[in-house]
Amino acid sequence: MTSIKRLCLTSALESQSKILAMGSVVRDRVREKMKVELAEQVYAVFAERGLENVTAQQAAQAIGISRATFFRYFSSKEDAVVTALRSMTAHFSDMASSMSSHPGESLLELLRRSFESAVVFAEQDPVAMQGRIELVRSTPALRASWQESRREQQVALAQALSPFCANQRLAETAALLGLALYDHALIRWVGTAGSTLREILDEAFDFAAMIDDNWAEKR
Repeated sequence: MTSIKRLCLTSALESQSKILAMGSVVRDRVREKMKVELAEQVYAVFAERGLENVTAQQAAQAIGISRATFFRYFSSKEDAVVTALRSMTAHFSDMASSMSSHPGESLLELLRRSFESAVVFAEQDPVAMQGRIELVRSTPALRASWQESRREQQVALAQALSPFCANQRLAETAALLGLALYDHALIRWVGTAGSTLREILDEAFDFAAMIDDNWAEKR
């Protein structure tokens, strides 16, 4: 085989490899999108009827898929719920990593902005969102899965915040604080009539800022 033919063959193989890789990425994205859509539909069924009162097969039938399809995407009912929760809580880390700090903005203010998409999501259908939070709070297995997903989000959020912090340790602390304030606001929102998640979350961050200001004044 001549060098020219070898070069052409190598180039063709590399091109084919890139095409196959791109096809794999597209398939993964389509599968992930489908998984999230199915999870959100299944979650609505569980929120309405109760997780313990519905089998995986019944949930699958309720949204028009087979039991086999359900378990092709989810390992359990809890897995479906956690998948939906992760999509609903938005991607705090993605939001934070895409932001730039405004002039004169504090880290707390930037951190609050990273939760804005989650607040907007809740405003679109507050009743459904509150029902889903209640489902997690009332189901021990879901609470454990929720805490695990929060730990994963904390790591990702800390990484996104690291450019805005003096060191990684402070970024991790900021991520922990932000998620704690957000979860506190969620719980208060579910149990408080007449208040929006936005109002309660802003109040929580304002209080944290006030503590920070008072501490700075005393030093």
